[in-house]
Amino acid sequence: MSPEISERSFEEAIECGLLQHSPDACAGDATAVRETPPPYGESPPGGYRKRRPEDYDRGLCLLPCDVVDFVLATQPKEWKKLEQHHGTAVKERFLRRLASEIERRGALDVLRHGVKDSGCKLRLAYFRPASGLNEETRRLHAANLFSVVRQLRYSTKNEKSLDLVLFLNGIPIFTAELKNPLTSQDVEDAIRQYETDRDPREALVAYGRCLAHFAVDPDLVYVTTHLQGGKTRFLPFNQGKFGGAGNPPVPPTRKGYATAYLWEETWARTACSTSRVSSSTRSRRRTRKGERPAGAS
Repeated sequence: MSPEISERSFEEAIECGLLQHSPDACAGDATAVRETPPPYGESPPGGYRKRRPEDYDRGLCLLPCDVVDFVLATQPKEWKKLEQHHGTAVKERFLRRLASEIERRGALDVLRHGVKDSGCKLRLAYFRPASGLNEETRRLHAANLFSVVRQLRYSTKNEKSLDLVLFLNGIPIFTAELKNPLTSQDVEDAIRQYETDRDPREALVAYGRCLAHFAVDPDLVYVTTHLQGGKTRFLPFNQGKFGGAGNPPVPPTRKGYATAYLWEETWARTACSTSRVSSSTRSRRRTRKGERPAGAS
């Protein structure tokens, strides 16, 4: 197996894990599309939609169609009011407003509190309610639109790409650089790529534009919320291995990767759409015995 194919297969495995139970599930995936949301409180993997790199607007740092589709599906009356202000230019003006608010306030604040435009207040996400008793709040929460883009060309200056970018209602929330030891590269190479080849002055990887950036290989995960070139501090995002650093090995009777918890649990739709969304990147960011943050001396 060539190095390129090996790394691509790891990337494809993650993508297929995210797409399961959705209309975009990978060919041959036996998981059926869910007709109804999972029982309240459960956080099953999958349910993402697949988007093409061309769907991404580099200037806005958004998936414009996903943003508009989400708002129309959840807040049609408020959108109609906004349309009365902006007329046929409503989509373009709202998307520009949203992009400027994310740049000013950060993605997390916009996802939590929405944006105001011409006297209209629009939500950009619905977090999981405290209980499942209210059918309307459950419906709105289930309407959150998660999507994944592979090899996303993010720069307005060049054609550099990120291996994976995850979006919530068209707003980028996580990026990931993936490495596979079969290519003679591992998580340290992914960290180094972020430090040396991802300019934090670029809009998508600027502080606050995404919630977190992950360096991933089949065995280990590291994360940061703030890219600062060579000063970037990556922290371990692992489960621990026999009381020490790392992750438990995959049992010989099972297929998969030791880091599958990342896309099966941390990036699960329900886990990413709770009111504690920012803590999802901190829950495992603790140094295990014998494990130091990447770059620590």
